Amino acid sequence: MHVETAPPAGGGRRSHRLRLAGDLLLIVGGLLLAYPFWSAAYAQVQQSRLDSTYREQSAAFVETITATVDTRPRGLSDEQLLRRLAARFERGLKPGEPIGRLRIPRIGVNRLVQQGVGGRLAMDPDGDRSLLHSGPVHYAVTPLPGAGEPFAVSGHRTTYGAPFYKLDKLRKGDPIFVETPYGKFRYAVAKTTTVSPSDVGVLRDRGYGLVLTTCTPPYSAKQRLIVWATLEKARPLKAAKSR
Repeated sequence: MHVETAPPAGGGRRSHRLRLAGDLLLIVGGLLLAYPFWSAAYAQVQQSRLDSTYREQSAAFVETITATVDTRPRGLSDEQLLRRLAARFERGLKPGEPIGRLRIPRIGVNRLVQQGVGGRLAMDPDGDRSLLHSGPVHYAVTPLPGAGEPFAVSGHRTTYGAPFYKLDKLRKGDPIFVETPYGKFRYAVAKTTTVSPSDVGVLRDRGYGLVLTTCTPPYSAKQRLIVWATLEKARPLKAAKSR
């Protein structure tokens, strides 16, 4: 007569733990694989929010400029007028608020750029980290377009919509457009370089109107890819030139 015996209690617990560990690994793996997708969706939602804010902000700025245009000194050049308008727009601008729209036709970029943090956190890598989840960010230690050189912008390369994923595809002469509530700017790519993450000298180079930065190689923060561009054309807000 055959008598069945129960398996050791320890073996059952061990099997349960293995199954649980396997399930956890599958969940973690799924989350990691889905990360680029849900982070991109988050960035898209944030860009929509920024767009709404930007429209309201632009309308308010245009209204203010139109109301005071007759008090502006006569005979200002476009360059002088843009400096005045940029300074006026920057007053009260807070971190996370939209500055303008960045368009790079060759690589399909069309994103709103946010103002970065200032003060002691302006050069801290973690200072703008959360803002970058919503789109490109302006280094607040550099001037706004039209206010000086260079207007420097950072963006993600592989997550949160990866706006700067194809930044390395840009070639000399490629156009880059920046539109703000006070003026429109056209730049042309001059060169690309690679520097270490600690090299902040690129933010102080006055020989270029626009500097774009991102991590390189993809999925690594080992170095920074830098795109340098020169200003080709700048046009002030039409309402500010009206008489």
